[in-house]
Amino acid sequence: MAISKSLQLHFLNLYCMVIADGIVDPKEMETIYRIGRENYGLSEEEINKAVVEAGTTYAIPESNEEKVRILYEMAVVAWADGKIEDSERKMLRSYALRYGVIEKSVTSFVDYLLEKAHDDVSEEDIIKELTNN
Repeated sequence: MAISKSLQLHFLNLYCMVIADGIVDPKEMETIYRIGRENYGLSEEEINKAVVEAGTTYAIPESNEEKVRILYEMAVVAWADGKIEDSERKMLRSYALRYGVIEKSVTSFVDYLLEKAHDDVSEEDIIKELTNN
């Protein structure tokens, strides 16, 4: 299966969250693979290939739903090892700003995503709540 460039970049973003604290935790990697399998129907090999071939291009998702999905999945990956490092929080904040979250709201938005990820709220519930779908 050929993976789209946007999906490759998505998994590169998730991998960046894994390495944000300087430690590649196996639980965080397991979470990326679980997201790939459950949300996108990808194999481990396809995910590996997506990260390796994504390059360093940066693309902002077009839809608000996709922006929320990526940011929430990053929050889930950040919690996978049971703790949130400052570097992970900063990375999530940086992506939220790039995706259009306004500066004065970004801290509460990131806190919200991390809290919901910690509480294992479903991705679809978060997307519905934040995009009013």
